[in-house]
Amino acid sequence: MTPGRRATGAALLLALGLVLTFGVIAPPERCPRVTAADLRAAAGEAVDWFARNQADDGTWLYLYDARADAPASDYNVVRHAGVTMSLYQAANAGMARARESADRGTAWALDRLVRRDGWAAVRDGGDASVGATALLTAGLVERRIDTGDPRHDDLLRELGRFLVAQTEPSGAVLARYDVAGRAPVPGLYSVYYTGEAYWALTRLNRLFPDEGWGAVADRIGAYLAQRRDRAEDVWPPLPDHWAAYGLAETVAFADRAGGAGDAGRSAGAGRLTASELAYARRQAGLFGAQVRWVSQRFGPWGAAVRGPMVPRGGGYGVMGEALTGLWRVARAEPRLADLRAPLAERALCNAGLAVREQSDAAEADELAAGGGADPGRVRGAWFRDGETRMDDQQHALSALLRTEAIVEAEAIDSGRPAPSAWLWLIVLVAAVNPFRLAPGVPQGERTARQAIRVAALGGTLGAALAVGLSLTSGPLLDVLDVSRPALRIAAGVVAVLAGALALSTPAAPAEPALPGGRAALVPVAVPLVASPAVVLLALSAHADRGADVVAAGTLAGVAVLVALVAVRARRTPSAARPTPPAATSSSTPVAGAPAGPGAPGDAGGAPAPGGDPAPSASADRLLRWAARLTSAGLIAGSVLLVVDGIFDV
Repeated sequence: MTPGRRATGAALLLALGLVLTFGVIAPPERCPRVTAADLRAAAGEAVDWFARNQADDGTWLYLYDARADAPASDYNVVRHAGVTMSLYQAANAGMARARESADRGTAWALDRLVRRDGWAAVRDGGDASVGATALLTAGLVERRIDTGDPRHDDLLRELGRFLVAQTEPSGAVLARYDVAGRAPVPGLYSVYYTGEAYWALTRLNRLFPDEGWGAVADRIGAYLAQRRDRAEDVWPPLPDHWAAYGLAETVAFADRAGGAGDAGRSAGAGRLTASELAYARRQAGLFGAQVRWVSQRFGPWGAAVRGPMVPRGGGYGVMGEALTGLWRVARAEPRLADLRAPLAERALCNAGLAVREQSDAAEADELAAGGGADPGRVRGAWFRDGETRMDDQQHALSALLRTEAIVEAEAIDSGRPAPSAWLWLIVLVAAVNPFRLAPGVPQGERTARQAIRVAALGGTLGAALAVGLSLTSGPLLDVLDVSRPALRIAAGVVAVLAGALALSTPAAPAEPALPGGRAALVPVAVPLVASPAVVLLALSAHADRGADVVAAGTLAGVAVLVALVAVRARRTPSAARPTPPAATSSSTPVAGAPAGPGAPGDAGGAPAPGGDPAPSASADRLLRWAARLTSAGLIAGSVLLVVDGIFDV
């Protein structure tokens, strides 16, 4: 091993880290550009699909296999109500044919109502369904707001009373009502019905603000935010797009204008309670991570590192509904202002991917010519593995319509969430790990002053190299189409591996090193200070917090390194230190005499075989333990960065 080979090895290790970072952990993301006209055209195709594929009785084509040109005989009442809701949203947006199709679907649902004790609900088999009732309610509210037609006002109140009756004191919502047994089905909950009930009741509160619907909606919202996943044993945490719908209505409640609120919201504190605020952030992170993964999947080599799975049309729709709902929440809630821009970016990315995946007229004709598929059942639909289901079009339609507001916004608000600057500083100092580096700074034939100079100059050069490389993070992310959260995850993973390696292996030796003052370059600057972990963390820290944080973190680690080298050098005089002029042969110890300052018995120790002095055993032990604790701190801090990146938008 020579100094040149040592530097080359460090460069190869950095290259490997970059390949791991940008090739596997944070590969390029594909986000097609989308315009308001693109969104409107795709939504129009989805509306036309429903209009073409609606039966005389008001039902829609449920499931279609284009490869076999075969529709399925199954049907789903909840998804029927969801289509009705989406079409009323489209009608409100001015889409032709949407209201007529939705009204026919509503008539089918109204023929299946169950009425008890002043309430009404949609029957699904032998039960009344909270999900179907909630989505029908939300759709009819949309119709009422759009047309001003009060014909369904009394029915809306009946439907709302059913949802209230199914809501427990905790805010949990029982999923079904046993019609024959004339009682709710006890202990049965649905992961989505609770959010749907929340959404429907917030809509009723918007329409009838003085009738108490908002109080029940708030109770459900608090349950969703605080207890639902734990109480209903939902793991991992559920990304709930219906809750995003509900939160977008909740911030518009008259009593959420920033005045005195409940115990979780003090005067002037904003429109959401503390638990709702935290829940909105968690949901934003969950859906942001989903879009990031999908966009990476469609990158240049995404299939190789993200697998073959692609979303259904309903998957694009659900992500879009959630992100657009949370964007509306962030616009109304000042404490979520930092989420506005990333939510908008993720929603636009998702919409671009969805528009790209929709089947157009050319694809419909191609499938018809090649396999006999019905073009009218293909055009405007989203297929996966040759199949489409009506909720694929439903969710995608709603998402595209709700994304228009983001495209048409005059400006996307600035402000991007990022980990605390203090966390970045701690992680950068721990990545430098001066306690581990100090024994690796060459001393050998150098005086204490020379050793300190080598440490200071080399440490500064290494920090400058890390800061300089970090300045490329912006252009690098733009060129590679990698997002800041993805880079943060990758840098954190590399740093965790570096910390684990530091815990399990000895510190780097002082030799080989370049002679004289050039030892500041090799090994101090490279590979000790500007290690792959430090460089990758610097890239991510600069993207998140700027060059000041990178410089402060790396230089703080260098300052500690120089101090440690100074202590070691002064406690261990160099073998090359000149003999004082007054020294005589009497200064040489004789047998049995006490050891002098530079003798083997000195606290600093004798020169080591390689030329570097050996420190005292206790000091050396203390340094090793400090290095291990710092490596453990690097692992802990890097895990926090990874978690933050995963749940960032």
